[in-house]
Amino acid sequence: MTDRAQEFMKCIWDARQMGADTEEKLVAFILRLASGQVRNYTAQNDLIVLDQKDMTDLANEIENLK
Repeated sequence: MTDRAQEFMKCIWDARQMGADTEEKLVAFILRLASGQVRNYTAQNDLIVLDQKDMTDLANEIENLK
């Protein structure tokens, strides 16, 4: 169990309590949250590139919280 995974899940729970009351709203929130929580890099053309392996690692950490 990691602090990062626990904080991620807390943010999701908080969002659900504050109005993410449909699957669409909750999934959109989760995707936005994940994109801000995973490692990213700036490419040569100034585009932000997310680390797909890090996003998978975060998903695995969350899955193993219990």
